[in-house]
Amino acid sequence: MRGEKYLMDKNVTVAKRLPRERRKTFYQSKYEYYKGFNRTLLIVSTIAYLAFFVTDCGLYGRFAYETLFSRAIIFVPIGIFLYMYKKISNYQVMVVASYIMIHAIIWCTDWATYILPDRTYAGEGMIVMNIIFVCAGFCAPYKYAIIGHSALALDIVVANLFIKYDDVAMMLMFNIPCIIGICIMHYYMEKTYLDHYLINEKLEKLVVHDQLTGVYNRNKFRTISDADTEEFVICEDAPLSVIMIDLDYFKKINDKYGHEAGDIVLKHTASVLVKSVRSSDFVIRWGGEEFIVILVGCDVNKAVSIAEKIRENVENSENSVCPVTASIGVAEYVGGSYHDVIECADVALYQAKKNGRNQVVQYKDE
Repeated sequence: MRGEKYLMDKNVTVAKRLPRERRKTFYQSKYEYYKGFNRTLLIVSTIAYLAFFVTDCGLYGRFAYETLFSRAIIFVPIGIFLYMYKKISNYQVMVVASYIMIHAIIWCTDWATYILPDRTYAGEGMIVMNIIFVCAGFCAPYKYAIIGHSALALDIVVANLFIKYDDVAMMLMFNIPCIIGICIMHYYMEKTYLDHYLINEKLEKLVVHDQLTGVYNRNKFRTISDADTEEFVICEDAPLSVIMIDLDYFKKINDKYGHEAGDIVLKHTASVLVKSVRSSDFVIRWGGEEFIVILVGCDVNKAVSIAEKIRENVENSENSVCPVTASIGVAEYVGGSYHDVIECADVALYQAKKNGRNQVVQYKDE
């Protein structure tokens, strides 16, 4: 209950509303949502920085070869960032890389400013950088935004050692309140995105989970198979087996004890299945009293042993309604559409029922 209270309370921090292991997932989701915007921001900022070379030429009244290198060098960090963007998806790495890229623009700007004969508008340039920091914070964890943006004040102090701004105190007096205000804004933006994230998470769970039993429903196959070929994408080169389970004489349970009692039996059976397999496996309610278990990294011989364990657990467990048994079919995935292996498991299940029920049958081509 305490955890649920924190999840619903919009006034507490992300750290309190989400446990540590879920926070990384949240921040990764936030990064994925905004990463395209963040990349575009950095590209546009780089182009804008390069465009200031035209201003340099205006100040000199000729081609400003003096600042050409300090402007062109920005291609190095933006090139590294774009390469990392293609290769790395971890938010912790890429958010840091984003802030380093922004500071690289600042450092290159300071370099060009040091060379220029007129530094009148250096302070105004910091306004632009604050706007860039606002946008960069969208995809960053709040703490990263604080550190990354606060370093702007340090940039000003260090640059002043070389550039000797006309009024560095005024620059700091202007920028520090901006930094504080923008960091506060990011704090509330992060809490707003958390609300969006939790709502989406709840909706996604409803889409792929069976409301009665809590296990996955058929929609789960869309997330673990290729949309075009319907091949499983969760096993790579590892073996994969499918178990199909059907409760014996379930209709009689509904007729004798009522549908509510039948629902109790289904929920209990789903619980037994989840406890009988690993957390990396998938328990799916296929429909009615039928369940499918997908065993990842498990060949058919091991799958048969697990299926037998499931059969015994179902038969020996107490569901508070009546004794229940299950017939089970097992088949090994050999590639192609997942429908094929399910059909094979269904054939084996039919054979188990035909042989007298409450048994495990392995599918064989012959």
